Amino acid sequence: MRNRIVCTLVLAGLALFGVNSALATGFSIYEAGSRATALGGAFTATADDGSALFYNAAGLSFMEGQSVDVNAMFIRPEFKFAGQLSKTDDLQTGEGEKNTFPVPGLYYTNNGGGKVAFGLGVYAPFGLGVEWQNAETWVGRRISHDVSIETVYVTPAISYKATETLALAIGLDIAHQKLNLKKFSPYPLDGSNAIHTEIDGSSDINITPSLGLMFRPNEKVSFGIMYHFEKTMNYKDQDATFDPLTGTGSLWAQTLVAGLGGSDQKVSAELNLPYILSFGLGYKFSPAFRAEVNYVRFGWSSFDKLNLDFANDNLDQAIHFNYENSWQVRVGAEYDINEKFSLMGGYVRDTTPQPLIAVSPLLPDSDRNDYSFGLMYHAEKFDVNVSYMAVIGEDRANIEDGEPVRNTTDYPFGNYSALANIFGFGLTYHF
Repeated sequence: MRNRIVCTLVLAGLALFGVNSALATGFSIYEAGSRATALGGAFTATADDGSALFYNAAGLSFMEGQSVDVNAMFIRPEFKFAGQLSKTDDLQTGEGEKNTFPVPGLYYTNNGGGKVAFGLGVYAPFGLGVEWQNAETWVGRRISHDVSIETVYVTPAISYKATETLALAIGLDIAHQKLNLKKFSPYPLDGSNAIHTEIDGSSDINITPSLGLMFRPNEKVSFGIMYHFEKTMNYKDQDATFDPLTGTGSLWAQTLVAGLGGSDQKVSAELNLPYILSFGLGYKFSPAFRAEVNYVRFGWSSFDKLNLDFANDNLDQAIHFNYENSWQVRVGAEYDINEKFSLMGGYVRDTTPQPLIAVSPLLPDSDRNDYSFGLMYHAEKFDVNVSYMAVIGEDRANIEDGEPVRNTTDYPFGNYSALANIFGFGLTYHF
């Protein structure tokens, strides 16, 4: 039976490679489980359900028996742009499509009561989906009118209980990623759309380790550390298309594309994902009430630029991001109303890794305040929980001292705002 469960989770993970993910600060998605999301993601020192495979695999050593966790997170982001007045006094505005992105969290855990426990998880810790309305007239269409990054991890892990109070864990983060970018290029004489570009790629499989530590000196105190290593996702000979459009610049576009060897091109690239480091401290104030605080560090400085290396060297280009390392503080609390129901709540202060010069239609990021709550129902063999999180981004303008931060007309300059509503559902079955 255990082998069937493991195979089912792996197959589900492979199927999820076609699922879009959604925006979080940078483009991390910390919502790996519904219960953890209700707690504001402050779960590193708790990690007592299947989502421990992401938050801290050392928590496997303090669970009992076998369990399967099925989580579905639905993220609905909203983006808006209000630009500077143009020379014709027309206000440049834009709004993102109101898409809903599903994010998986599927887990199997096994602790037979010995020194070693193990588990397998499928989740999506990085993703991006920003699609702007009215693509053909959107002011930022020369940078991007639709971009998505989809990353799925499959993580097997083992945890070793060194003492009754200390456990150490190691896992393998097996990752696959898909990237899609769409934009328009203008006709130089009048600025009309002349060429539509689309880059569509699927990365090689990447494998890096992950580490966890859990220390529980007594029934009240719990301390945890989680670390997922930096990754480099490699794209080799992926598809790029340059489609000439009809209009005043059609002849120019057709001539240009023909001179480049045609519409269909090949491109290679590398995209770096940051390390994730979390420290968690939990305290049980009473048998019914506990709280936890986490400090999370993201190594976003590795996300410097995306070099697009085309088979035709004349097309080579780089998209600069220049991200910086960032931090989050996550606080969560849980109260057992009775034996059947528990209430949860959380708060997150999330700082952006994105410098002002990198704010663009590709990813208009900012510092955020997140607020969450949830409800869990406990039964003999299973737990059911629902959660909600509001991710409220601070308005951010890519203008300093009244001047655009980039010396280019391709980037729309003005104020970006973002909001995301995250709805979660989780089911845990205990064998």
